[in-house]
Amino acid sequence: MTRVQTRHSAVAGRPRPLVVDLDDTLLCTDTLVESVVELAFSQPREFLGALPALRHGRAAFKHAVAEHVRLDYATLPYDQKILGFIRHRRTAGGAVYLVTGADRSIAAGVASHLGLFDGVIASDGTRNLKGASKASALVEMLGPDFDYLGDHLADLPVWEAAQQVYVAGKGGAAVRALTRRGIPVVRRFPAPDMSPREWVKALRLHQWSKNLLLFVSVFLGQEFGDRAVVSRVMLGFLAFGLVASATYLFNDIKDLSADRRHFGKRHRAMASGRLSLQSGFALALVLLLVGIAGGFALMPAFGLVLVGYVVLTLAYTLWLKEQALIDVLAIGGLFTVRVQASVVLTEDEASVWLTCFAFVLFTSLAMAKRHAELVRAKQDQREIVGRGYRATDIPLTVGVGLATAAVSVIEMLLYLQLDARHVGLYERTGSLLLIPIVLTSWLMRIWVKAHRGELHDDPVVFATKDKISIFHAFAVGLLWLMAVV
Repeated sequence: MTRVQTRHSAVAGRPRPLVVDLDDTLLCTDTLVESVVELAFSQPREFLGALPALRHGRAAFKHAVAEHVRLDYATLPYDQKILGFIRHRRTAGGAVYLVTGADRSIAAGVASHLGLFDGVIASDGTRNLKGASKASALVEMLGPDFDYLGDHLADLPVWEAAQQVYVAGKGGAAVRALTRRGIPVVRRFPAPDMSPREWVKALRLHQWSKNLLLFVSVFLGQEFGDRAVVSRVMLGFLAFGLVASATYLFNDIKDLSADRRHFGKRHRAMASGRLSLQSGFALALVLLLVGIAGGFALMPAFGLVLVGYVVLTLAYTLWLKEQALIDVLAIGGLFTVRVQASVVLTEDEASVWLTCFAFVLFTSLAMAKRHAELVRAKQDQREIVGRGYRATDIPLTVGVGLATAAVSVIEMLLYLQLDARHVGLYERTGSLLLIPIVLTSWLMRIWVKAHRGELHDDPVVFATKDKISIFHAFAVGLLWLMAVV
């Protein structure tokens, strides 16, 4: 009987034992990568202490990392099709084993949570259970009579020892290698590809609307006819967008565990496992380098602004976002950096009043978002994960938010009275002084929405979708035109 015929031979009675791999197979992620990321961000000192274990091999390193990390097995992204397949095999009377190169503690945690496996074999700190080592362990335990479900080229020795072959995840290279060896694949469990819409969400392209602040100086300085300036700002908008998308990806990597426990963020590309951490990190690095390089090529001063934006964003991601109230100041600063970038790109003189207005306004809007989250959390009787706020902070957030909203209106009045009215660009400055009234009306709407827990988006993004907010923007534009013409 040939090798291929043996693979298709029936086994009397119940099905053959099914052996399932863990990383990128049962799970839509790699537990070692997740553990390293979790340890590096949450316990950097312990992460550095685990690095010397690499001298003793991958198994020792996996064990050293696993000793300090406790993954949340309930929120890990499991492949539901594979879980269904495992349940089907168990219903038919077949045994199912979890055999993985991951550390034993992680494999045992997954198995305990699912309650679907008859046994677990994993790396133990000394032996790295991968490739030929895994195949040898399986033959020793089960003989040659088992089926194997894996995902990687490293699994080839295991598939060669198995009776039936199943391939999961992005195993296209493995399928081609198996085909060349004349080993048929009984079934594939392909990982879903990212749709264009999912890429748009992962890169937060809708958040690029915030970068329209780079055109502020073009409008305030009425430089629409200067093609060089407009072109420079448009290129700056693109560079800023690339850098912003990169920072959002880095933020998703840092917040992976918290996002999975969040009622809405658990559907994000990396939290759900549709985009691997490795791919997300590589993409973020490319976008960051291209954006900053483009910024310096455009204007060295603009490149420095981009670097400052990245530094503040990383500080926010790594620490500031978990500090109540300080987090909204950081967000206000990130928006203000965009306004300063606009000034740099148009080579205009910076206005202290405009800068202060931008900082206080966007701090208030950031607080509105936090306040809405607190209100919804209180309604749902849950805590906000990964933030420094508590449900009892609601009176504080609404007080600070309304105060900064009021101050932003005063700052706008000061800018219009002390700067805008004296630059000689406006024919009728009286209509400019009506703009703060429109701003007050819009801020009141934002805070009503926030206090009712109805502000589900970032206020800036909300404004681009909300008809009444668009009407307010139209009114501001009309008053500005009345002053210009």
